[in-house]
Amino acid sequence: MKKAIPKIVHATISPCQDERRIFNEALSASRAGYLVEIYALKVPEVEEITLLSGVIIRRISIKFWKGGPLKFIIFNWRLSWKLIKEDFDILHLHDLWVLPAGALISFLKNCKVIYDAHEFARGLEIFQKKQLSGRIWAITEKILIRRADVILTINSFHQKLFSGTYKKISKPEIIFNFPILGRKYFKDRLPQFRDRRNAILYQGIFKNHRGLKQLLEAMTLVKSGCLDLVGFGEIELELNQMVKLLNIDKIVRFKGRVSWDQLLNETCNAKIGIVLFEPVGLNYQYASPNKFFEYVMAGTPIIASNIATFKEYLSIYEVGILVNIESTEEIAQAIQRLLTDEKKWTYHHLNCLKAREHWNWETQEHKLINIYKKCVFES
Repeated sequence: MKKAIPKIVHATISPCQDERRIFNEALSASRAGYLVEIYALKVPEVEEITLLSGVIIRRISIKFWKGGPLKFIIFNWRLSWKLIKEDFDILHLHDLWVLPAGALISFLKNCKVIYDAHEFARGLEIFQKKQLSGRIWAITEKILIRRADVILTINSFHQKLFSGTYKKISKPEIIFNFPILGRKYFKDRLPQFRDRRNAILYQGIFKNHRGLKQLLEAMTLVKSGCLDLVGFGEIELELNQMVKLLNIDKIVRFKGRVSWDQLLNETCNAKIGIVLFEPVGLNYQYASPNKFFEYVMAGTPIIASNIATFKEYLSIYEVGILVNIESTEEIAQAIQRLLTDEKKWTYHHLNCLKAREHWNWETQEHKLINIYKKCVFES
């Protein structure tokens, strides 16, 4: 007999500190009446057990948490050992890295498995450098993906990649990385052009192929305004040095890691949001980063690189300006236009307000809960 309250367990190899997709999915299920737990990776700076609005996050300690093959082998083994003792109805896996444990548990227990692919693993840049690892993981996914009852992807481009690669799987469902419309910051009246800081905002990880170096070069051509870089990452030192060499340290500010509420405040008060992914691999060509939709939700016009996904989104709602990532002059011109042309800025701002009525988590929540209901009904 099925339990009165079905239980969903999420599993990820991330520390789950700020995984907005996972948090949105887990909290949606909790609000819908499911029991929800999250299993994640324990790292030194994070508590072993934390509570997120009634959802328990349990983190698994392993010796090789920094990386390498043993990280994945030992984490999957320990995750499997934990899950075999648990009683649940749905195992919601996040990315390929926990699919081995999920496949084993689905074989040993009577539970439904959801494989939530945040990215297309075969297209990861790291596997271009580590080809042997890439082949091993590709074979792993090819064999084990058949254990998944439902496959989730982040957009239609990723959906086609999975359907084209694995002919015998059922068509993946799309759950977009949209933010929550009902948050206080987004319900209140958003600042207009003259009420906003004359600032360009980049939020996210500081990594190569996200247009950050081109953005800094473009700032040398911008006649007004400042650039706020919110986040951290592997090229932060290089970016700091570049700012000094270009003599733009007076107009570029590194704000580091900030709280979620502070980030929302920064996004709602900037005049421009930047998202300049370079088309260096499948995941960058078909990226749907959280920040794109967060800018839209905040009514902040976007300057985006002309990759396939951003082209498609702007063809639906013209929420900003597409630029050639190779042209610092084009980037600078777009920045200068949105900083100074109130009519142009307001046009894109109003399109953001139209778009966010459709590009919000509430529209995705219904789809996700229906997927969970179907899984429980078929168990």
